[in-house]
Amino acid sequence: MTRKEAYEVLTQYTKTQALREHALSVEAVMRHYAAMKEEDMLFWGNVGLLHDIDYEKWPEEHLQVAPRLLREAGCDESTLRAVCSHGWFLCSAVKPEHIMEKLLFAPDELPGPVKAPALP
Repeated sequence: MTRKEAYEVLTQYTKTQALREHALSVEAVMRHYAAMKEEDMLFWGNVGLLHDIDYEKWPEEHLQVAPRLLREAGCDESTLRAVCSHGWFLCSAVKPEHIMEKLLFAPDELPGPVKAPALP
């Protein structure tokens, strides 16, 4: 999936500016991690971009609806697994195993506290 296609999927299900900015922040951090680890920046970035794909419309079913949405969009199983792993123990039974899945936890929580002091 191209980055443009991933962004189109994101905007199809995520309408609020705050959640879109969160997704973009997580994407940027994941791309940075991928570069540091000499991994696929597009793949890692797309996972970051799409990690909360179902959160706005289905917050009570977060990561339960995401696999269907991502399959319909043409994402592969590794993307589905990575996205679902970021909610392990909270709202998903998919345990993070790959280094990328483990690293996804940090930028999911980090952008808010980093961005907040910069706001007027």
